[in-house]
Amino acid sequence: MKIKKLSNQDQEAVWSFLMKHVYSSMFLLSNIEKAGLKYTGELYSGEYWGAYDEAGELIGVLAQFWNGNLMTQAPDLNALEALTTHFCEVVNRPIAGLVGDGEQASFVLSKLNFPVTAFNTNRSEGLYQLALEELQLTEKATRDQFTLIPTSEADTSLLFDWLKAYELEAFGGEANEEHDKHITNRVTQMQKSGNAWVLLDKEQPVALSGFNATLAEIVQVGPVWTPPEHRNNGYARAVVALTLDLVKKQGVRRSVLFTDNPAAAKAYEAIGFKQNGSFHLALLKEPVELSRVSA
Repeated sequence: MKIKKLSNQDQEAVWSFLMKHVYSSMFLLSNIEKAGLKYTGELYSGEYWGAYDEAGELIGVLAQFWNGNLMTQAPDLNALEALTTHFCEVVNRPIAGLVGDGEQASFVLSKLNFPVTAFNTNRSEGLYQLALEELQLTEKATRDQFTLIPTSEADTSLLFDWLKAYELEAFGGEANEEHDKHITNRVTQMQKSGNAWVLLDKEQPVALSGFNATLAEIVQVGPVWTPPEHRNNGYARAVVALTLDLVKKQGVRRSVLFTDNPAAAKAYEAIGFKQNGSFHLALLKEPVELSRVSA
C-alpha cells in the first residue's frame, strides 16, 4: 500500500472517491470545493494524504485542517491504519480534534491514544439522510405566522448569544474571552455565507437552522438551535423543514445531519430523515502536539 501527500493535481480522483461516501464526507468535500488540496493556513484549507492499493486506486483519505481537526474517509481499515501511522510520523501541527464516520473515528482515536480527560466532547451520533423529494412539510411548519429570514437580516447580538449557548451545550468547554472571539468570527461567517436562517413566530425570533457543509446537490444541516424558553413548540422541526424546502426549490436534492439527541432525532424523523450510520465528534479541550502524547 502506498501513502502519498495529495495536491491539487489529485483533486479529481479525490473528489470521485469521496463522492462514493458522500454522506460521511460532506466536511471534506465542502472544504475541498472552497480551498482545494493545498494547505495555506487559511479558512477551510488543509493537508491531505491518500492511500493507494496495489492497482494504484485511491482507497482512503486523511486530512488535517487549518483549525487542527482531523478528518478521514477510508472504509478499508488497513488503509486507515496505514494513513494514521504515516500521519503520526509526519504531523507537525497540534491536533484539535477529529470528526467523521463513527467506526473510522473510533479506530483513529484508539491509535492516537489521547487520555479521556483531554476531551471536551467525545461521542458518536446517529447519521441521518433524506432525499428532499421525500421531505415532509408538517402542518405546523407551514403556519402563516412563521417567517424565515437569512441571518444577514437578523440581530447580530442575538446570533452571538444563540451560537454561544449552542456551542457550550453541544460541545462543552468554558465561556471565556477566547471563546467569545471564536463566536464573533462564527457569526460573521454565518451572516456572509447565506446558508443560515432564523425562524420568526409572529416576528419573534424562536429558532435557528443552517448548513455547515454544502455542495450543489446536497447539504449538511447544522447548527440547529432553539433557545430553552422556546422549546417543545415544534420550532426546530419547522425551521429545518422550511430551510430544506427553500434549497430544494433551488435544486438541492439530498440532505444529511447528525445528532445524539432523542428529541431532535424524533423531530428530524418526522420530516423524513432516516438513520444510516454514525458520525463521531471528538474535540479536545486544548490542541495537543502528538509528540507530547507519545512521550
